[in-house]
Amino acid sequence: MVQTSTAPTATDRTPRVIVGVRDRAGDPALLHRAAAEARRRHAVLVPVLAWTPVGGEALHRSHPSPELEHAWERNACAELDELLTDTFGPEEPVRVQPVAVCAETLRDAVTAVAVREGDVVFAETPRPSVWARLGLRHHGSERHGVARAR
Repeated sequence: MVQTSTAPTATDRTPRVIVGVRDRAGDPALLHRAAAEARRRHAVLVPVLAWTPVGGEALHRSHPSPELEHAWERNACAELDELLTDTFGPEEPVRVQPVAVCAETLRDAVTAVAVREGDVVFAETPRPSVWARLGLRHHGSERHGVARAR
């Protein structure tokens, strides 16, 4: 199940740079790079935070509670606002439209928001493997069923 706290409007033609955020460790640098891209494109920065009901989706569907769902969404929005304030300070470098989305994964949340033609999804740079960081090449990893985490 995917629910957005603010539904995208199909009539708005403003370009958007959409970036998924999940934690405070690497997200400030990612947000700054996404903001620079949004500034370059004269676009709106749309940081997306995924949240899930406490106890999981199955429990939430079997025993729905609108009050709890509202509280979880408010907490996610507050967390996203705090992350943006900590990252950019009181003055944001570009126009920002933060969105909290009820989704199983961050990828699902970003996909639910990036629905307009022309939306740019700003992804973090893939982290190099341990082998690459050591300057070594690991041959044949694909042959043995090892997949790169995304």
